[in-house]
Amino acid sequence: MLKSMINPDLSGKKYLLLILTVMLMGSISLYAQEESAEKEINVEIQEELDEAMEEMNEALKEINIKPIVININKTSHETPKMGVFLDDIDFEDAYEMHYPYCYGVLIKGVTTNGPAQKAGIIGGDIIMEFDGKKVKFEDHLVNLIKSKNIGDEVEVKLFRDEETYLTKLILSTLKPAGKKEIMITKDGKTKKRLSVGDGGGGWLPIWFKLDVSEFNDFLAKLGFDEETFSEDGFLIHGGGGKGNVGKGWFIGGMGCGYENTETTKHDWVHYKNGIEDTAKVSRKAKYNVNYWGFTLDKRFAIFRKFVTSLGFMIGWGHNSYEISQRDNNGDISNFDFNDPSQELDNYYDYESIIKLKSDYILFQPKAMVMWRILDWLNMRAEVGYVGSYSIDGWTAKFNGESVQLENEPDANMDGLTISIGPWFGF
Repeated sequence: MLKSMINPDLSGKKYLLLILTVMLMGSISLYAQEESAEKEINVEIQEELDEAMEEMNEALKEINIKPIVININKTSHETPKMGVFLDDIDFEDAYEMHYPYCYGVLIKGVTTNGPAQKAGIIGGDIIMEFDGKKVKFEDHLVNLIKSKNIGDEVEVKLFRDEETYLTKLILSTLKPAGKKEIMITKDGKTKKRLSVGDGGGGWLPIWFKLDVSEFNDFLAKLGFDEETFSEDGFLIHGGGGKGNVGKGWFIGGMGCGYENTETTKHDWVHYKNGIEDTAKVSRKAKYNVNYWGFTLDKRFAIFRKFVTSLGFMIGWGHNSYEISQRDNNGDISNFDFNDPSQELDNYYDYESIIKLKSDYILFQPKAMVMWRILDWLNMRAEVGYVGSYSIDGWTAKFNGESVQLENEPDANMDGLTISIGPWFGF
């Protein structure tokens, strides 16, 4: 066959040169195919060979030899790929992985966005069968892949965590593609895996519907409005954050608080130097509630930009009231810095303060939905219910002294919470 390509007048040395050239180029092409298939190196081998062949043919023309064409049918760019890094299984691997079969190839890793990753294959899997054929060793799988064409869909049988799975993948060229995540179900079907996010944080505006009716009745007896503090709830503010610890679980923390003060005037009837006297006094009621704790949530991705979660917060809470009364003996005069003691004695004649407080252990189950607006900005809505338990009950201090609180109120920190606001991160 070679003689038909050669000028009959070709000398023995030129004939030998031709044979050596063909053998050399054949070896290069064979090596290129082996490297491109086994190592998945994306190099334009055909173009390099074409350039080398052009130079060689120019030289062969000078010795009256017809041009030679060597073509690689599937270059590394055109060869179908799985996008995997392979290794043969030894006895130690099989023993550690509880793999009971004497065939198969170990996946050491997968290329990003490659066919294997898109099909849900991960490092540590064992490929048992490729397109219905048992995979005996690494080179056998390489040859099975090479026998296919780009775009072919093949079924792959896997071994993972002592169970077998089936998945399908489409062989490609490993060109960059859009980012997709695929997971394998136990029945062999592929399903798009949606991200639940990595975590974030933000401002927490919370509408807290706390029962304050008992204290409103108490304050009404002191001359305050019948509903001094809203019994429909109030807006408390705080912040929080959480991070993904794996498998959709998020651990974080939060804290929030609220404080409000109301005042009223009262005619104080008392005796001064043995004579009944009436003075206009100012009464002030200050209410403070806050809570903080650790959170644990399980997130579920519903759509690409929409996630929901179920979880709870466990922590501590504080609920307190402070009612103070001061004698108002007229307008405040200018303050003399050189005689501060006399200035204070002149104005603050009488003052009474009662402080009531209670501390709690809290448990708050809650549910959340979040809509992703931008990569870094989301809108979240959460509803929960705070349950509280107080060990010591209510304690009281009257004018700085601890006193026993008779007819202790039943008020606690139980209440519905609703929060809608921005969330930074995802």
